[in-house]
Amino acid sequence: MFFSTVSGEVVKRQLIPSFIPIIPRDQVVHTGDTVLLKCQIRNLGPKSVSWRKISEDFPLTIGDMMYAPNPEMSVDFVRNGRITNNTLIIKRVKPSHSGTYECQISSANIYTYHVNLEVLNTRRYTEPSITLDGTLYPSPNQKLNLTCNSTGHDRSPDKIDWFHNGNLIAESKPRWRNRAVIVNYVPEVPGVSLISQLTIDKVGASDAGIYVCRSMIPSEGMTVKTTSVMVNVLNAEKDIKKREDGHTQDTSHKLSRQDSSKTVRLSSCFYLTLLGLLFQIVK
Repeated sequence: MFFSTVSGEVVKRQLIPSFIPIIPRDQVVHTGDTVLLKCQIRNLGPKSVSWRKISEDFPLTIGDMMYAPNPEMSVDFVRNGRITNNTLIIKRVKPSHSGTYECQISSANIYTYHVNLEVLNTRRYTEPSITLDGTLYPSPNQKLNLTCNSTGHDRSPDKIDWFHNGNLIAESKPRWRNRAVIVNYVPEVPGVSLISQLTIDKVGASDAGIYVCRSMIPSEGMTVKTTSVMVNVLNAEKDIKKREDGHTQDTSHKLSRQDSSKTVRLSSCFYLTLLGLLFQIVK
């Protein structure tokens, strides 16, 4: 809605909502995947928006709420200025989820946006993997942040363990109490990963060393995967001394060059004076 002035009167004008095309609109996925059906709207204003499956009579969502509780589905509804993002999330999809879905704006005129979903009757193959990255060169008293991302074949790993120089890191241990925090979560997409974040507050020299994350990945026979990184805690005093020593050497070098320049200038003046005296004597 915006305001305009006509003949001294303020007139309210309702902006017409419109859909912002998302490419690709249609999706082909595998059984067990997590799907995001996206609907982006410009100028939604106070109007209501909902998701529904064309083959069904009742809506799936209304605004930021589910019409009926459904453990397989959720809605992510975000307003950002004049742009509204309305995303229907379907977890562990099955072939029965296939069909045409409609994002509908309710007003005097009905506005609709369709998305086609096809779910293949096969599971997507994901190669189990594990990665680890983060702060490798923290300074004393800073935070150390490491993130371990472990992906399973058809579901997320059961757990991730952290080790420092071969010893298990536990928040309850005296060494790590009130300093180490481990947070684990499974992202919606692709739904087969487990992410673990290790944060250690006020690191010191003793926190340097090899950090290992180990995951138990459910698959045939249960797979154990590990990866590691070397963390070096910088010595601030040594670094400052190195910079100061480098500055001193550079200054000394500059002074020696300046002294050399002065010597050359003095030598030139001396020879010029001597030549002048010899010229006077010859005359």
